[in-house]
This record gives sequence, structure tokens and C-alpha cells, in this order.
Amino acid sequence: MYAIVNLEGRLVNDPEIKIGHNNREFCTFRVAVNQQLGAQENASYYTCTGNELIASRIQKAGLAKGRMIHVTGKLTLREYKNRDQETRMSADVGILDWNYVGTKPKSDEHTGGASPVGNRGSVNNEAYVEDPDDLPV
Repeated sequence: MYAIVNLEGRLVNDPEIKIGHNNREFCTFRVAVNQQLGAQENASYYTCTGNELIASRIQKAGLAKGRMIHVTGKLTLREYKNRDQETRMSADVGILDWNYVGTKPKSDEHTGGASPVGNRGSVNNEAYVEDPDDLPV
């Protein structure tokens, strides 16, 4: 058993494509998720890792720092020691799927920007839903 999480937040860094076991690509990036409690707002940070299919989709889509995305994945909490030898907790998410949220940033509008990606690794045109009632049933 594992915990499935749905995160909606902004990329803290550009995705990094790396080579893992058996020369298979994977990607990693961090997502900041804002949580508001009354007037106070806090951010939680999640390290997200995707397999070679997810890495390929992310490369094709041109996902970059600052974009708002939705990530569905498997949550793993991991303990580690910082430089001062204090025990800390890291929230790691194994990406099962992702997609864009919201409108394009202004910097993407003039350059053509990135497009959301379908489940099979193909790049689709961006479409935004202003009203949730407009979603197909």
C-alpha cells in the first residue's frame, strides 16, 4: 500500500533530466504548494521524480520553473540529517501523472511557450477552462 497525493503548486526549479539504472532517463524537480490557514500562508515543498515516460513528456512540453502544475503521485516520507546533524523529513513524490494548471505566464505568451501533454507522451494544444461547469461530463 502507498499514499496517493494530488499536488497543485509551482515549480521551484527547472526539471532536471538524469540517467539512472540501465541507462534509463528520469526527471526530478521541486514543487511549492501554498497552504493558507486564516491570514497566514505557508509553503510546503515536495521533491517530484518521474520515470522515463514522464521525463519524455516533460521534455516535449518544455516544463519550466514558475509554471503552475498539478501532480498526482505516490508519497514517500524520508528522514535525513542536515549539516548540523538534525533529523529532518523530506516529502518525495513518485509522479504518476501531471498537467498544467491556470493560464500561461506572460513570458510564455510571446515565445509560444509550452503546451500541456497527453497521457501517451504526445504534445497537445493548451486549453483552459475558466468555469469548472464547462468541463465535459
